[in-house]
Amino acid sequence: MVRLSKRIEYALLAMQDMAARPDSIVSAKDVASHYDISQALVAKVLQQLARHGLIRSFAGSTGGYTLARAAGSISVAEIIEVMEGAGQALVDCQSTDHSSCSAEHVCTIKEPLGRLQERIQSTFKSMSIAELAAPRELVQLEVL
Repeated sequence: MVRLSKRIEYALLAMQDMAARPDSIVSAKDVASHYDISQALVAKVLQQLARHGLIRSFAGSTGGYTLARAAGSISVAEIIEVMEGAGQALVDCQSTDHSSCSAEHVCTIKEPLGRLQERIQSTFKSMSIAELAAPRELVQLEVL
């Protein structure tokens, strides 16, 4: 199964929190205490998101973070790329920096796994932070 790292998970939680409160400045401490997660790791994640322009940072005792763009224009794929880099692959032979595979000459799954990877990436690109922040009832209605 595809598994997202803690850094990606914390980035998604923080950005979801910011999207749900667009008129508020959110601190690492707020996010960490709300979700009962590591404040140190949340702070590092928020700094990385700010360096890449997905969120804005505000210094000072009342400082914190807000989304740099509308929640609907920030995709989950962008966050994954910022947190883990481009070229993340399901299997080594699908990555951009793969080493040669010893079974490449007889492999029958490289092509289908490539299509699966494209579908997963497409899903990540199509899902926005706004969708993550939408009330659960609205998301369920959209599915129906």
